[in-house]
Amino acid sequence: MNSIISGIFLLIGLLSLTYLAWRLLEEKEFKKGLLVILLLGLLLRIFSATDPFLHSWDERYHALVAKNMINHPLKPTLHEHPILAYDNQNWVGSNIWLAKPILPLFLMSGSIALFGANVVAVRFVSVILSLLAIWLTYLIAKRIFDEKVGYVAAFLHAIQGSMLELVGGRISSDHVELCFIVMVQLAVYFVLKRFNREGKDLSIFIAGLFMGFAFLSKWYPGLIVLPIWALFFYFYFGFKMLLFFRQFLLLILGFGIVAIPWTAYMLLDYPAEMTEILKGAASAYTTAVASHDKPPFYYFFQMLYLFGELVIIPLFYFVFWAVKKRAKFRYWPLLAWVIIPLVLFSLGDTKRFTYLLIAAPAFFIITAKFWMALYENHAKIIPKGVRVLLLILLIGLPFRYGIERAKLFTTESTTSLFYQYSSEELSYLTPHTIVFGSDDYIEIMFHTDVYAAYRERPIDKELNQFIAEGYTIVVAEGNHLVPYKP
Repeated sequence: MNSIISGIFLLIGLLSLTYLAWRLLEEKEFKKGLLVILLLGLLLRIFSATDPFLHSWDERYHALVAKNMINHPLKPTLHEHPILAYDNQNWVGSNIWLAKPILPLFLMSGSIALFGANVVAVRFVSVILSLLAIWLTYLIAKRIFDEKVGYVAAFLHAIQGSMLELVGGRISSDHVELCFIVMVQLAVYFVLKRFNREGKDLSIFIAGLFMGFAFLSKWYPGLIVLPIWALFFYFYFGFKMLLFFRQFLLLILGFGIVAIPWTAYMLLDYPAEMTEILKGAASAYTTAVASHDKPPFYYFFQMLYLFGELVIIPLFYFVFWAVKKRAKFRYWPLLAWVIIPLVLFSLGDTKRFTYLLIAAPAFFIITAKFWMALYENHAKIIPKGVRVLLLILLIGLPFRYGIERAKLFTTESTTSLFYQYSSEELSYLTPHTIVFGSDDYIEIMFHTDVYAAYRERPIDKELNQFIAEGYTIVVAEGNHLVPYKP
């Protein structure tokens, strides 16, 4: 009942802020309106980030590695004290953990160092980055089109459901994916500064730096910046080859300064593990992973689900405008931002809907451009009744999805037993304790200072040996933790 009541109050607040944002759009008070949109986005993200537990799979692993990095920032580890045999290629049981690049984990580690090992610290950076992402969507759309399009695009970004789930750690890649999206946005923003004559070639160099940070967030997909920059260049400057190569070298220089040191460091210290990770990242979209083998049109239907069932209409018109309009630099780079991931990921065997979120800002801007064209009645071939209905649905369907994903009226539940242990059971978990036989070994190591924890339970002979070495042994039996007695 409490979740329903709080959900109703939050929904009323969100609808009120949405109405205020609409009024400010009509009055062309874009700066005030953007603050309202950011506040709306903040409320949704805080609500999404308040689950009092780590989510299964990705988030809990990211959290533990980030916690361990506090003591050694340049050495990501999962099992800090690997007392059992391990395989560094096994991302759920390794010592050195390179399954995800370093930047998102480094940021999360800093937050945990400041605020302690808790879920608020794990998600704090993501809340901040997510608000930055909304603002960057506004800035990018404003520079390509105008403030009105940027305003609507920022609103669509603020309410998009999967963006909320990333902040709350509820879906795969979670905070890593969000960091990656923001780094790509920053790179595109600085590319635009060069072409909008707000910056000189230094802006291209800075864009390269952020492309490097995108690489250190999710490996090769960060290179999406290259074709986006190339298309902006072509439609601004044409075939000026010397200028093209100068900017390309600046972009690659910035990228290399950021990406190469960490990659080389890992290759030198952990050559087998890092080589395997880089190979795996390159083949991630061509080699099927169990439970992620989907049909060829998977991303097409996910696109409709993620960005609104009618998003295909703005895309169709955007392609039409890209062909017909003169200022093609406004259209083709954004289309590349959407089409390249759609095509490349569709050709791969492994398919996850989160892969498509790299193109989310472009989807928001394309939809916003079409929405403003309808609102200002530029698309005159569309009858008035249809135009009004489209205006409502293009906002309403994503808004519905955002409310659904935010789970305003339900309380998230966890299957993790760790959060149900009694205070007596938790008192067993000291720095000299090793826990065996628990599926919640990751949560145990994150939330407590145990020496080690494992899902496996060795034979009694090994347990007695650990006791002889001075450790306290706790084992999971049924739904409880109990001290092991020889």
